[in-house]
Amino acid sequence: MRFNRSLPLALCLLAVSAFLCSCGGGAGSPGSSGSENTGLILDASVTPLYLGANTSSVDAFQQICQAGPPPVVETFTTHQATLTINARLINPNPNPPFRPTITVEKYTIVYTRSQDSIGAPPIESMTRFQTINIPAPTGTDTSTVTATIDFLDLVRKDKYALDWSSGQYAARDPNNYTATITLEGQNQFGDSFSELVQVPFEIGHFNNCQ
Repeated sequence: MRFNRSLPLALCLLAVSAFLCSCGGGAGSPGSSGSENTGLILDASVTPLYLGANTSSVDAFQQICQAGPPPVVETFTTHQATLTINARLINPNPNPPFRPTITVEKYTIVYTRSQDSIGAPPIESMTRFQTINIPAPTGTDTSTVTATIDFLDLVRKDKYALDWSSGQYAARDPNNYTATITLEGQNQFGDSFSELVQVPFEIGHFNNCQ
């Protein structure tokens, strides 16, 4: 039986308004850029995923499910996430017709401790190179693509567990963080873009024994 104490899955949909953003204002989120070059406005969301279930509770400590012998331990692996990207044209009726396509080439995740967990162990940022092709939308339609990405890998989970157990940090369990995910890529003409998404999560001891 799996028990996860999940925070509400807050999905941040962050749109980039190209022309306003290029002037230093508008609805674009800080860290997002490039719509004025690519001709596309993006909305991105991230849903943390672990062992086939949507959960923002990151398990950093592998449990012994049955003492045995031999002992049976819970499945322990990288916490992943489902990335959803929606793209629409800035100008739905270009003349001449224009069908831009864009490709995400890498993403970087920065982990920030929440105010209620300021004494928690720091978590090192993570960069992954992954190709995600976003189909060209037409007119007022929206093109959508989903992909599975790494959210917090085993190396960082193990480091968190060691730091938490060292006694150097507050013994609170679980601790709360925000993952700031920056997607980077380019269109078919080599024009660059970036898109930023923020997702809250908690990390600690969670029982995922079957």
